[in-house]
Amino acid sequence: MFYKKLESGKYRFFEKFYDKKAEKWRQVTVTLNSKSRASHSEARTRLNEKIEKIESTYLLDESNKITERVFTVQEIYDEWRSIRNEEIKPSSVISEEKGFVKFLRCFSNREITSIRGKDIQDLLMKTKLTSSTRILRRTYYNLFFKYACTVGYIKDNPMNNVVLPKNVKTLSSIQKKQNKFLDKYEMKQILKISYGNGRYFRRTMVYEFLFLTGLRIGELLALQWKDIDFENNLLSVRHTLNIQGIQGRKRELLSPKTINSYRTISINDRCVEILKEFKTDLKDVDFVFVDDRGRTFSRITLVGYFQKICSNLENKNSRSFTLHMLRHSHISLLVELGVPIKTIMQRVGHSDEKMILQVYSHVTEKMETDLIEKLNNFVL
Repeated sequence: MFYKKLESGKYRFFEKFYDKKAEKWRQVTVTLNSKSRASHSEARTRLNEKIEKIESTYLLDESNKITERVFTVQEIYDEWRSIRNEEIKPSSVISEEKGFVKFLRCFSNREITSIRGKDIQDLLMKTKLTSSTRILRRTYYNLFFKYACTVGYIKDNPMNNVVLPKNVKTLSSIQKKQNKFLDKYEMKQILKISYGNGRYFRRTMVYEFLFLTGLRIGELLALQWKDIDFENNLLSVRHTLNIQGIQGRKRELLSPKTINSYRTISINDRCVEILKEFKTDLKDVDFVFVDDRGRTFSRITLVGYFQKICSNLENKNSRSFTLHMLRHSHISLLVELGVPIKTIMQRVGHSDEKMILQVYSHVTEKMETDLIEKLNNFVL
């Protein structure tokens, strides 16, 4: 048995065994939170159970010939789910499980070897889903069937035979993506309206802080006073908060979204002012951004009030207003200010510049004006 450390900080243990029926070496794995002696013992037990389970699928029939027990989709899904849940964050677990609801409704009682690519393709095409959601579901199902192949329940992955329409970019879809940000003028409108309502002063400071830093909402809610360096105007992102169904004073700190999400960023004077406002009216000795009663802000509450304010914007069009829009807006602001892409990536915790270029680099009205001015002044 051997193990390796994952990016999440957990440890994956491996064990090889010889499959007499397949006449080849195979491997089983299990993921645990540590590499302690107790974890080694637990891993060995669980790995042996997996090997025994695989070997027990080969049963003797009446003619003493080896036959293979066939499992249902639900049985394999439950096994995969227990492993998968240790690899991803609780928020991702919830999203992924939702993606399997209709899948299991259709296939849970069927033998896994009977599932064909056309069956899944028909399910995805008949379900009323957006193109991007359909593609995401295909990714989820592919992970499941890849596991079934790896462990040996099926020989071929039926997802290899699933064909879906390409995600065609239309003018409306491009405009929708470009509308996922607020310019400085719109943000001033929002803050003016929101600060005008004294009841939601702390909530409004959350919106302004998100706009000025580009933090994810989970990262902001996880901030503790020990993460703030007032002397050097720095903020360290070390955690994200599980905001799926956990509210009030119950807090579950998780590792940030990716390894690149661990970062220390500079904050401007206005951010420092906001932090000092929360410090002066201290409601929690550990966590920074809490409500008037010292509880973690509810995501639903923050989103609901934000959307209500945004409905007063002059140019609201058909935009869908979300808190993540404030992160988009911060990155668009940095692009407008001419900040290098690599610097933006480090500030917001991205590892792939394509994400910045394709999703966040919106051409604002000011950038377009600057471009025309430069072209008009260009002389050969």
